[in-house]
Amino acid sequence: MKLLHVAIVLFYKELTSENVKLWVQVRFDDGPFHGLLEFPGGKIEAGETPFAAGLREVQEEVDSAITYNEGKLLGHYENLTATKRIVLFPFLVEANPILEGKGEWLTIDFTTKSAPLTGKIPHPNHAIIDDLCRYLYDKHQ
Repeated sequence: MKLLHVAIVLFYKELTSENVKLWVQVRFDDGPFHGLLEFPGGKIEAGETPFAAGLREVQEEVDSAITYNEGKLLGHYENLTATKRIVLFPFLVEANPILEGKGEWLTIDFTTKSAPLTGKIPHPNHAIIDDLCRYLYDKHQ
């Protein structure tokens, strides 16, 4: 089984005690997640740190002018397919003004978490969003 390490970046803004806005884009490829909303990211290349890979992927997928100095690693999440074991490294990063007018902002309620997004996001992202909601809710209290 092939092992694949992937970094993703969760841009957020307008954090309140009840919700947060997360930036997503539509995925276009020939895989099972085509047409779903997801976070920018991709494969971690040899010699790259997960955070550097996340920045590179955002620059490639969204805008080469986007830079950021730090991100909060939210842990790692595994997704098994028939042929791959994918380990996701999500980073939480404050919103960048360059994102405006690109992709879309989803309001994530801390009570319902990712449930309203069923069928709209890749299934591995539910655990990431739900854990993020718990983290941000506790941080905001």
